[in-house]
Amino acid sequence: MHNRPGVSAKTKEKVHRAIKKLNYQPNFLASNLSKKKTYVFGVLLPRVSSRSSYWGLPLKGVQKADKELNEYAVRVKTFLYDQGDKKEIRAQILKIINSNIDGLVLTPKFADDTEILLQDCNEKQRPYVFIDSNIQDKKSLCSIEQPLYESGQLAGQLFSFGFQQGKILILHFKDAMDSDSIINIKIKGVEDFLKEVKSNISIVKLVITNFDRKSIKSIIDKTLADNPDVNGVFIPNSKIGLIASYFESQNENKINLIGYDYLDENCEYIENGIIDFLICQKPEWQGYTAIHKLFKHLVLKKDVRQKVIVPLDIITKKNYKYY
Repeated sequence: MHNRPGVSAKTKEKVHRAIKKLNYQPNFLASNLSKKKTYVFGVLLPRVSSRSSYWGLPLKGVQKADKELNEYAVRVKTFLYDQGDKKEIRAQILKIINSNIDGLVLTPKFADDTEILLQDCNEKQRPYVFIDSNIQDKKSLCSIEQPLYESGQLAGQLFSFGFQQGKILILHFKDAMDSDSIINIKIKGVEDFLKEVKSNISIVKLVITNFDRKSIKSIIDKTLADNPDVNGVFIPNSKIGLIASYFESQNENKINLIGYDYLDENCEYIENGIIDFLICQKPEWQGYTAIHKLFKHLVLKKDVRQKVIVPLDIITKKNYKYY
């Protein structure tokens, strides 16, 4: 079985026939335990911030998987960073490069900064799993991702149920290291859907990098004054709460509001009728599944499906309590 020297060809043939006949499968778990081998999986993610609690959900899934796999000598080591601090993410990347981890889970949202890390992983044959989205042409073991383009199309369809003319304001609350490519794919999905159905709805785009409430109010006040026919606002990330708080304080006509992710701060606005729809992508499940993919590949020595597409769930006031 192990191709050790000193075994005759005749004996090898008998063993291989027996293996085939009995459909023998090696028990890698028992083998690893006997060798006292410990696998360490690294996790590189943004930490929760006052602007959004989103990244706490995949981390929660990671921690759940870590607890489950602890008895199999699997350990998880987290490397967290502030999304607005390039020095911190680079310091964490350097720690990972110099570490002895066996595999890695990360988000590719900050592609420019992680490029050197992925190159290092490839050189060391260290498998990595993407969550939340994917970078094309990268040699990841697996990507667990939402269909970005289709999620934008879904948003366009949901808006079309609410109104047939006027404008959609697409508002990107952008952190310093956010990748424009991911957001642009979602926006293209909205645009293409409206073209496909020959809609009379047009689009206005706006990027906000200063998340101070007074600054947001000033910018939105001017944008809506310049575009009085805005009937819907689309936030192509989880920061929809920033604009929901603005509309909560307004006494104007209701504007359709659509964004992403089942977060506590977002559900409050769903309950109050400020947010109409949340498009959700199971971030906790993504983190949990990513760790199990590394476990399956590294410990169980089994093949892993290269791409896992996360269903797009639509959350409303009527169903959010049961999600």
